[in-house]
Amino acid sequence: MFGTYFYNKNIRNIVILFGTVFNDISIRRVDNSNVVKEEIKVPIAYGPAEKFLVRLREATDISKGKVGLTLPRMSFEFSAINYDSTRKLTTTKQFKAVHATDSAKLKRVYTPVPYNFDFTLSIMVRNSDDGTQILEQILPYFTPAYQVTMNEMSTVGIKRDVPIVFTGLSTEDTYEGDFLTRRALIHTLTFTVHAFMYGPVDDIGIIKEVDVYKYDQTNQAELERDNRVVASSTDVKPDPTTADADDDYGYTTTYTE
Repeated sequence: MFGTYFYNKNIRNIVILFGTVFNDISIRRVDNSNVVKEEIKVPIAYGPAEKFLVRLREATDISKGKVGLTLPRMSFEFSAINYDSTRKLTTTKQFKAVHATDSAKLKRVYTPVPYNFDFTLSIMVRNSDDGTQILEQILPYFTPAYQVTMNEMSTVGIKRDVPIVFTGLSTEDTYEGDFLTRRALIHTLTFTVHAFMYGPVDDIGIIKEVDVYKYDQTNQAELERDNRVVASSTDVKPDPTTADADDDYGYTTTYTE
C-alpha cells in the first residue's frame, strides 16, 4: 500500500477552487452625486495577510525593484485539515470509468475519505467603505454554506457539489496613530470546505464474456469425490464482441445441456 506513488491533485484542486470563488469581486468609487468615478477589481493571491502587510509598509523604490502594495486586495491561506467521521461512506464502493487510451480497460478508484479543509480569507482595505462593499458581495451567499460544483476526479469522471461553510469574521485596524504609517483595515473571514481525498487509481480489465456452469448434485458419492458432472452451461457475451461501453449493442446467450 504505502510506497506506491500516486498523485490525484485533490488538495491542490481544493485550494484552487476556494480561491476561484472570490476571484471576481470589484468595488466602485462614487462622487457626491453617486456617479461612478472608478471601478476597481480586487486582486486575490495565496499567502498569509502578514506578508502583504509587510509589503504595504515598504516604500516604493523603482531603482531597487521595490513597488509598494496598493489596496484593496485579498489573500487566502489553507490553514488546517481534519478527518470528518460524520461523512464516512462504505469503503468498498468503487467508481469506474473507461480508460482514456485503452477501451479494453477501466479505471477504478475506491470510495474517497472525507476531510474538512480550513481556509482563511483576508480582505485588506484602506477605508471602511471599500471593506463593506467587498463583504456585502460575499456574505449573502453563505447561509452558512455555499455549494460549488467541483471536478473531483477527472480520470474517472467524478463531479461533486462541495459545500464551503462560513464559520466566522473578525476585523482589525492596523493604524496605530503615526501620521507616516499607511492604514490597513483587515477583515478576516474563516471557512471550512467539506471535501474528499481519493486513493490510487487502478487499471482493470473489462469483463466481456461470462460462463456459468451448473452441476448435477444428485449423486452425493460423486460430489464427495469432487467428481462433479456438468448438467448445463450458459455463455453470455456482447454482440458484437468488439463493442465498447458507449456503443449500441446486444447480447448473445448460448445454452448447452
